[in-house]
Amino acid sequence: MKKIDFRGRKVLITGASSGIGRALSKEFAARGAHLALGSLPDEKNVLKEWAAELESRYGIHTWMFPIDLLEEAGPEQLYREVGEKAGDIYGLVNNAGTVAYGRFWETPWERQKNTLTLNLAVPMQLMHLFLPGMVSRKEGVVLNISSVSALQPTPFQSVYGATKAGLQSLSQGVRAELHASGVLVCTVNPPYIDTRLLKTEGYPPDLRFYTISGKKSPEWLAARTLKALEKGALMYIPGVSANIIHNFLVRISPRSLVDAFSRFFMQGWSASGPRS
Repeated sequence: MKKIDFRGRKVLITGASSGIGRALSKEFAARGAHLALGSLPDEKNVLKEWAAELESRYGIHTWMFPIDLLEEAGPEQLYREVGEKAGDIYGLVNNAGTVAYGRFWETPWERQKNTLTLNLAVPMQLMHLFLPGMVSRKEGVVLNISSVSALQPTPFQSVYGATKAGLQSLSQGVRAELHASGVLVCTVNPPYIDTRLLKTEGYPPDLRFYTISGKKSPEWLAARTLKALEKGALMYIPGVSANIIHNFLVRISPRSLVDAFSRFFMQGWSASGPRS
């Protein structure tokens, strides 16, 4: 497959003001891509400063879209405003996400619903909105930020895992539909990345899984992701240990063992948080 070249292309990144989205925007900008950057409305000033820095450092164009994607009209508003201000985009990066930690039945439904909406329904709708244009132009790339959580049970953040598994299945199914269209849908499935998601209310700061896999920086992930994306990787799990633990071992181990392993390591070492 011919290497994907982002120079001079327009790329939309949701959740671009911090964490993985911010790190990815830097990698795209370093490759000469022009960026449409999304964020929450209350992050507008942070996004503005970051956009100005990217323009100054890399000589690219940026557009800002501080829109709450959890609002019912949010995805449609983003699609409309991107078209009006930036025009057609070549790349769509569905990065915005959230998590709710706790026993499924004890966690407030509003938090679970927001996780389902932002992690799955929103990227699904944005793909539905932007793909027709890509298909008509016979070119484009969709990068969905999935997770190793898509590949295994994720007790105490079960809805998060379900959304990532759904996003993974959606990406693979739509990619197959797009065969020979010139449009590619792919995923990156990272292990634990040190972002504010891991500081969500109730999330154990001493999660046992960190003992095994640690926490990687957004910059570590972004650099590797762009290299894999440029080569046309369809599903990218960064890091040898992540591939072994979350992909290979999960597939060959008995389900009961995977459940027990996941239940133990998805809790904190301290007494805080759910205990089994």
